[in-house]
Amino acid sequence: MLAALAATGGVYFTGRSLEATRQGQLTDRFTKAVDQLDRTGTDHLQARLGAIYALERLARDSPRDHPTVVEVLSAFIRTTTPQPTTVFDLSADLPGITCSEPYNVAPDIQAALTVLGRRDSTHDQTAQIDLHNTCLGNAYLSGADLTNANLRNAYLTHADLRDADLRGATVHGANLTHVDLRDANLRGATVHGANLFDADLRYADLTGADLRYANLTGASLIGADLSYANLVGAHHDEKTVIIDVVINDGTRGVWW
Repeated sequence: MLAALAATGGVYFTGRSLEATRQGQLTDRFTKAVDQLDRTGTDHLQARLGAIYALERLARDSPRDHPTVVEVLSAFIRTTTPQPTTVFDLSADLPGITCSEPYNVAPDIQAALTVLGRRDSTHDQTAQIDLHNTCLGNAYLSGADLTNANLRNAYLTHADLRDADLRGATVHGANLTHVDLRDANLRGATVHGANLFDADLRYADLTGADLRYANLTGASLIGADLSYANLVGAHHDEKTVIIDVVINDGTRGVWW
């Protein structure tokens, strides 16, 4: 019996020791990646790219560290990209935001966006993709998982968001001019006051979305689902394409 107890205790402590070693290795990987991510300048681009993909691998290997990786990459994007400036959109009689033109996302920023967009969101816990007040013009986010993301006042003009999952996202005041949102899922999203001038929203799911005071001038809403959407105060003109749009009695502020 004593021998059996000793063997059981040995297995237990060995397991604890191996787990402690594993956690130490994960911590070391995280520390090294963050250190590389902090290296600025074009000379260190490859180091930053390596750090981004190392953090992605860490999030996959350790679900416990997944939320921290989401927050770190979000902070990296917010602190590395320029911040938009506020202007007044005379065409919509609304305040808006802009970034110095021309502006395209840098390769390391695009890599961080790609990693965030393809993460396993079931491990997010309380973590949130937070990209508010960022210049992300021409970003490629097709098919990205941006559920519950904070994109408030983000500059996303000409971005590719086809098939993106934006359920519950906050896009309040964002500049989404000329954005491709075909087949995107914006169920329950807050798009209050966003500038969607000339945006492509064909077959987008906007069920229950808050589109109050959004600028939809020139936007294409062909086949879009606006069931229970709030369109009170939303701007449109004769160039706004409204064909085969799905609405119901719960849709407010309908123009037609």
